[in-house]
Amino acid sequence: MAAEANNYQYMINKLGKPVDRTEWEMTPPTINAYYNPLYNEIVFPAGILQFPFFDPQADDAINYGGIGMVIGHEMTHGFDEQGAQYDKEGNLKNWWSTGDYDLFRKKSQQVIQLYNGFTVLDTVHVNGALTTGENMADIGGIAIAYDAFKMTKEGQDTTQKIDGFTPDQRFFLSLAQIWRSKEKDAYTMRLLNTDPHSPAMYRVNGPLMNFTPFYKAFNVLPGYWLCLPIWALQNSWHFLLQKEKKGIPNR
Repeated sequence: MAAEANNYQYMINKLGKPVDRTEWEMTPPTINAYYNPLYNEIVFPAGILQFPFFDPQADDAINYGGIGMVIGHEMTHGFDEQGAQYDKEGNLKNWWSTGDYDLFRKKSQQVIQLYNGFTVLDTVHVNGALTTGENMADIGGIAIAYDAFKMTKEGQDTTQKIDGFTPDQRFFLSLAQIWRSKEKDAYTMRLLNTDPHSPAMYRVNGPLMNFTPFYKAFNVLPGYWLCLPIWALQNSWHFLLQKEKKGIPNR
């Protein structure tokens, strides 16, 4: 109770004062990262800069598939269903054109429908509405990280193998490994009802099922692809990038 009272008073004391943009919401050892729309910032505590997310001795494929994906994930939060409501200064403001926002909402609904179809524990469905923002961030994170990886020397070399795997294969394997988990069914059920993130397996399979480079990396024949024609996941982030290229400010 004393701790809560102290924290409450700390927040009250901020009223009427300038925003402290140097303040962190996580401690340095925390293994996590976040995007803060009020500051329009992404924060990566020291705790996450270790395996499996990052290894200074690893090749680019491993690190871009790991911490690169997380960086892209947090960047995309600036354009998810919540981040999209704030401008570059962190003010709640509508900066979208009507046409762009309508298209954004349409694609958001498609993401919700896609994840609503995923099941856990045989019969329980993922809550696509609850997890929309995190799902969009996972989708964008993979696309951003992969695009960045393909700009590296290793990413442009499609033949050099390490441990029998090509650079692209290692990228996707690293991406999958950062979400490994082992949970009891009761814990999984609790997360399904409260966690804005999808279950770990769908943080991998959900975005990758419509990501063409993944299929090409493992030489999967088109007849075995799981792509859904209603949603081209990679294009969600590229839509915003294209706006910027055309000189339309994103914020």
